Amino acid sequence: MLNLNKVLIGMFLFVFAVSTTIAFGQAMPHGKWWYSRLSSEKLNLSNEEKSKLDEKFFESRLKLIDLKSVVEKERLQLDKLMGRETLNEKAVMEQFKKLEAARANLAAKRFGFVLEVRKILGFERFQEIKTTFRHFRKMSPNKRQEKMRGAMGRLSE
Repeated sequence: MLNLNKVLIGMFLFVFAVSTTIAFGQAMPHGKWWYSRLSSEKLNLSNEEKSKLDEKFFESRLKLIDLKSVVEKERLQLDKLMGRETLNEKAVMEQFKKLEAARANLAAKRFGFVLEVRKILGFERFQEIKTTFRHFRKMSPNKRQEKMRGAMGRLSE
């Protein structure tokens, strides 16, 4: 029981340490938001900037596919060890460390894309997209849909 508590405490500490990186990444919209007419016009994005964002997005997504696979494999290995009748604490802890390292690599790569976006947009436009997205995320799903429909109608006028 004491060993299981150590594992759980270790997991909690890691999640706490990485949570700031993950939370910061969640302050950015998902997908190719720069193709949204509203975002593109609000940020005054040039075709060159959109092209750079496309390139960085593709590079990031390609690497994320591999890193997510590694996380799943490490998780599966940990599940296998934890599912055995006889618990090998040392092996479980080593596998847990591998899983957390894989998660950290994944989080770092996600954050790397955020850094690339920051470099392309510059300070002011980066702050603008973060603020806009945070506000948008706080809305109820119905309000979001209303806002998007209204914005699309204004843009087509």
